[in-house]
Amino acid sequence: MKKFAVLGHPVAHSLSPVMHAANFRSVGLDATYEKFDVAPEELADFVREMQRKGYSGLNITVPHKIAVLPLVDRPDESVGFYGACNTLKFENDGAISGYNTDVIGFVAGLAAHGFSLKGKNVTVIGCGGAGSALAMCACREGASAVSVADLRADGVARLVSRLGEIGSGAAVSGLETLDGTPSDAQKEIWGEAAAKSDLIVNATPMGLHPGEPSALPPACFRPGQFVLDIVPTKTFPPTAAAARAAGATAVDGLEFLVGQGAKSFEIWTGLAADRAAMLAAVRNA
Repeated sequence: MKKFAVLGHPVAHSLSPVMHAANFRSVGLDATYEKFDVAPEELADFVREMQRKGYSGLNITVPHKIAVLPLVDRPDESVGFYGACNTLKFENDGAISGYNTDVIGFVAGLAAHGFSLKGKNVTVIGCGGAGSALAMCACREGASAVSVADLRADGVARLVSRLGEIGSGAAVSGLETLDGTPSDAQKEIWGEAAAKSDLIVNATPMGLHPGEPSALPPACFRPGQFVLDIVPTKTFPPTAAAARAAGATAVDGLEFLVGQGAKSFEIWTGLAADRAAMLAAVRNA
């Protein structure tokens, strides 16, 4: 039996076990998929312990996608380019290979709705592993302008610098950071930029917990926009819900989750994933 898992903090909300179990059944693979809440200071030891216990591979989610990089012996080109890793494969020779499948789920999800990044004005809220990768992907795919925001000013500055080095021709800017908390004043600043955007991505954890508000003020959303809230929760997340109520096209994190998860499975096993079964499972969860 093959063993897989997702590591995050928090991770109780994750639908990855449901999604992968459906895929295992569909393709006839004898395997398990678990989820583990791992504190940042425990990450390195926990990954090594999973390797010793015979796991075949891991998914890495918030907040570990950048912190896990020093553990990767063989980074794929995607990890080198995007500077974040969400998939680990334990090789037979003891090495750990790393991949970033987030961008595959991002582009595939947009394309499924007929949306192309080329020539678009994009705002990404959240400069962690996923947000950084998606902002870089937007530049690489031909966006005309990319604005990024985060509660950590140093994270915004680093990402703006990296986006500028890509040489895509996109106009890159970092939005102002106030006091490091998601205050109404901070959201208003971000909302002013988002209101001008064709695509808005919420790549923050805001919305993971019941009762949390939208990452952006509802007034910044409008018809004609495409809004992707990558938070993969059982109920429609608040940022996407606010956008939909304002007439924007809004997509939650489930399609994004399936896209990146299917690619992870294919890397681990060499088998083709049943994406339809995976999406049906998380929709019905």
